[in-house]
Amino acid sequence: MTALLPPAPPLLVPDEATCAATVEKLRAAREPRVVVVGNPNVGKTTLINAVAGTRLKVGNWSGVTIEKREARLTHGGRPVYLLDLPGAYSLSPHTPEELITRTALLDEAPDAVINVLDAGNLERNLYLTLQLLDFRVPLAVALNLVDEARDKGLTVDAAALSRALGVPVVETVASRGQGTGALLDRALRGATLGIGVRYPEAIEATVDDLMARMEQVPTLPPHAHRYLALALLEGDPSVRGRLAATGHTALLDAADAHLAALDTQGVDALIEIAEARYARAGDLARVAVPQAEARRTLSERLDRLALHPWLGIPLFLALVLLVFRLTFSVASPFVDLIGGPLQDTLSGWAAAALAWFPLGRDLVVGAIIPGVGTVLSFLPTLLVLYLAMSFLEDSGYMARAAFLMDRAMRGIGLDGRAFIPLILGFGCNVPAVYATRTLERRSDRVLVSMILPFMSCSARLPVYVVFAAALFPRSGSWLVWALYVLGMAVAFAFGLLLRRTSLPAEGGGVLLELPPYRFPAWKVLWKHAWRRTASFARRARTTVLATVAVVWLLLALPAVAGGKFATVAPQDSLFGRVSEAMSPIFAPLGFGNWQATGALVPGFVAKEVVVGTLGQIYLGEQAAAPAPVGLLAGAQQALGATWEAVKTSVAALPTVVALPHLGADTTADAKTPLAAALARAFTPASALSYLVFVLLYTPCIATVGALAQEHGRRTAWVTVAYQLAIAWAAAFLVYQIAARLL
Repeated sequence: MTALLPPAPPLLVPDEATCAATVEKLRAAREPRVVVVGNPNVGKTTLINAVAGTRLKVGNWSGVTIEKREARLTHGGRPVYLLDLPGAYSLSPHTPEELITRTALLDEAPDAVINVLDAGNLERNLYLTLQLLDFRVPLAVALNLVDEARDKGLTVDAAALSRALGVPVVETVASRGQGTGALLDRALRGATLGIGVRYPEAIEATVDDLMARMEQVPTLPPHAHRYLALALLEGDPSVRGRLAATGHTALLDAADAHLAALDTQGVDALIEIAEARYARAGDLARVAVPQAEARRTLSERLDRLALHPWLGIPLFLALVLLVFRLTFSVASPFVDLIGGPLQDTLSGWAAAALAWFPLGRDLVVGAIIPGVGTVLSFLPTLLVLYLAMSFLEDSGYMARAAFLMDRAMRGIGLDGRAFIPLILGFGCNVPAVYATRTLERRSDRVLVSMILPFMSCSARLPVYVVFAAALFPRSGSWLVWALYVLGMAVAFAFGLLLRRTSLPAEGGGVLLELPPYRFPAWKVLWKHAWRRTASFARRARTTVLATVAVVWLLLALPAVAGGKFATVAPQDSLFGRVSEAMSPIFAPLGFGNWQATGALVPGFVAKEVVVGTLGQIYLGEQAAAPAPVGLLAGAQQALGATWEAVKTSVAALPTVVALPHLGADTTADAKTPLAAALARAFTPASALSYLVFVLLYTPCIATVGALAQEHGRRTAWVTVAYQLAIAWAAAFLVYQIAARLL
């Protein structure tokens, strides 16, 4: 018996003359502008990296922290501008990413669009494709992830899909670079307007009238008239706001009159348009993918463990611990290398070069090298951490982490999607605050932003590492793991308090997409990790450099009678006296000395400055007059130390999973000069207290600025106040307990 199917929606075939003129414009463009559009998790980022390679430049879209990827390259002897748009499920925007994508399609005037589809989820992806066909822009389709579709037992007929859409369709496996060259060639030579959806006659008549009115308005993008007309009938608030802001009130009035007329006919334009697109997307999927029995995929088998209600969260915590063990085992030798031999060599060179200028030598050798150098010594740690985190993100596991945390998040009136900004907070709190814009309810956005600073950002990691090396050399990764878990626990506890007091839940739910597991391309992982590490290095070059220079100046200014500039004892300097005046506040926490207190103050500017200031305070005097080193001797010393670090790092790899020797986070008993100094200045109890305070107090002034921008100054400064109070109380509690146990 043949099943009855709903009637297929009629098709809208583009006018031949219009199609030919548009395609000819693409072929004649001196530097065609090609934009890449697709749903999230379709491999679009991997594809754009495969096409653009090293020419890809990454920045931010204006006014937001969402990444903007673009490239200028040459293809077939022709210059091409390539723009990767953020992932979007629809061009009726509900998220900042979707709004940016829609705005770029309207304003960037692209010559061609490459639409990336997931071959294993065609019906869902094709809704966006049908919206793109409402633009008068040549389109080509990248049928990506065909290997994963085959693993599911699906066979996708790219030729049939191409005939049904009326545009070229190219099969690609972006992670292996398959089909990417042919894709760009087809986009530039064969892209066309395609076959769109013809909506019910009452709606088409209305669209035709609105398009005729738009043709009289030269300020509206001519390639988007049909899309804008449909968006007005759908009641898209962002399109209406855009037209109202640009003075097109007559067009809005005409659209309102048409909507009223349709309503009297019993036609709901929003529902009719959506149903027509969904029906057409279903038809296209059935044409492209003959009925086949899908096999149980590897992702489904892995999710039985990863999403297990009892084992899932312990597995997540174990993976986080494994990341820190890997970070310590691989990176520690290089941290010791940069913070020890390389820094000593550089100081020796600087002492020899600036022997004629004692004041400059003191600044460089006593402030800049120990301050900035100590911060930069942790670049290997961050690089390994970012590589590991990028692997978890790009493999699809982090989406599972958000799903796992959904139950815990609902305990504070949030959903699993709110965990995504918290995960981003492990990298940097600033973009994480901006990422809360994706949450629909205002109370959720404010709540997540206020608990976000408790998530331990990467700038705090150097502080943990140097203290772990100094006082906990056999349990460093466990210590760092415990600090990250403590930050999460405090965030959830405070979130629960806010929910029950000032920010009650508003209700609602959310859908989370779980992409299939994928083995990320190493080239892409390296680019992600290198870009984030380079961003940290740039901050060291600017913020840290400026801060340590100011600290050096304050350490050089005498605060006692008879003192001389740059020769005064540190405790008698302006910096020392101010820090000493503040130190009684921290005495109950176990570190009531001016050195520890003084490092916390510039840490308010940026957390990485804490390590730089500690290095400047504790190492400045002993580094003030190092033995001059010749160029050749210094180079030989540095190369020898580097080779030893490489051998030590490789030898330490087995300790990542070597359970019989769980604490083997350092591979040598020797400590860096700063670690040795801290071991003399702190006890284990006071060090734990200091780390807890660093974890919980205000992360940086940039985070405060982001909070003020998103939620107002009052929210920002209230957040600062409660963080300082919680940090002090928690550090006090930790010190009192640790002092009795250690």
